[in-house]
Amino acid sequence: MYSILQPHLQAVVSRRRFRMVSDVGFNPVRIDRGEGYSLIVGSDGQMLEIDYQKEQVSEGAMYPFPGVSSCGVVSSDSWIGSWVDRSLRKAYMGSFPLGEKWESANSDSDDLENRDVDQSVSKSASWTRELQSEPLAMCLAGENIVFACLGSGIYMVDGNATEIWRSPYPRWRELEDLVGIDSIVSILRKEDEIYAFSSSGGYSVVSMITGHEINNGILSNLPERVHDVRFDQDSGWIIMLHGKNIAIVSDLDSKPAIFRVPGPVMDVSPFEGGWKWTGWRHDGYLSNGRLDIFGRNEIGISLMGDMVLTNSGSWSSFYGDDQKFL
Repeated sequence: MYSILQPHLQAVVSRRRFRMVSDVGFNPVRIDRGEGYSLIVGSDGQMLEIDYQKEQVSEGAMYPFPGVSSCGVVSSDSWIGSWVDRSLRKAYMGSFPLGEKWESANSDSDDLENRDVDQSVSKSASWTRELQSEPLAMCLAGENIVFACLGSGIYMVDGNATEIWRSPYPRWRELEDLVGIDSIVSILRKEDEIYAFSSSGGYSVVSMITGHEINNGILSNLPERVHDVRFDQDSGWIIMLHGKNIAIVSDLDSKPAIFRVPGPVMDVSPFEGGWKWTGWRHDGYLSNGRLDIFGRNEIGISLMGDMVLTNSGSWSSFYGDDQKFL
C-alpha cells in the first residue's frame, strides 16, 4: 500500500497558549477536531493548532505540506493527515506531534521529477508514508486510524503507521454506471464497525476488528449527491447533501426525512437530540421536529461549540447574523 520511510527525529518544545484572535489570518477549509486540541486547515496548506477554548496553541500558521491537506484526524497526542501532489501524482500521509511548532515543508526543489517525501513534507513529522492512491476520508478507531484511498481500499493502521488490516474498495452493483464520478466522501466509526459512504449514496459496513465487509447498500430517495455523513448515538444519522437539502434517517435502510436549507451544509454538531449546523450563508438547527434557520453574510465552514469559523477566517457566534429565514 505504501513505502516505509524512516521517522524524523523530533525536538520537543513546551506547550504554550496564545490568546484567541478574532481572525485566524487565512481562509479555512475545515477543522479537524480533537477532544482537547484541534487543527484549523487552510486553503493554501496552513495549519493552526487551537485548544477547546479556541485559543491558539501554535504561534501562527504552520505549513507541514506544500499544499492543502486532503483529510486528517486528531488523536491523543498527534495530528495525522494526508495531502496530494497532483503535479507529481503522488499522495502522502504523515503524523505530527501536538504542542510543537512544525517546520515548514520544502515546496521548492531543483529536481521536481525526483523530489521525494523527505523533501516535500515537514521534517517535524514523527513519520511519513507515500501512498499508492489518493486518500479520500479518515477517522479514528480508538488509537488506530482508518482511511480510504481512491480505488485501492480501506485501511487500518496504528499510531506508528503499521498496517493492521486492509479491505477491498467497496463496489455497488447498482452504481456501476457512475463509477467514474463516484468516490468515498465520508468514513466513520460506530461501535465496532466502520461505515464508508460514497457521493452517489452507496454505503459499506466493515468490521473494525477484521476489516471484512459486513453489509453493503444504497441510501434511498436522496434528491442530491452526498457531501458528508455523521452519526451520533442520541441524534442519529444526518446526511449532508451538495445542494439545498439535508436528510435525516433513523437507520440506513429507512426512508429519509428531507429538509430544505438555503445552501450546502458544511459542518454539523449534535444538538438536543437533533443537529445544529453551519453552511452556505446560514446557520440552522433541527430538534424535536422543529427546523430553525438563521442567515449569515459569510459561509460557515466549521463549528466549535457555540462559535462558527467562517470562510474569511473570522469567528462569529452561532445563529448567524440574527436574520431569521424560516
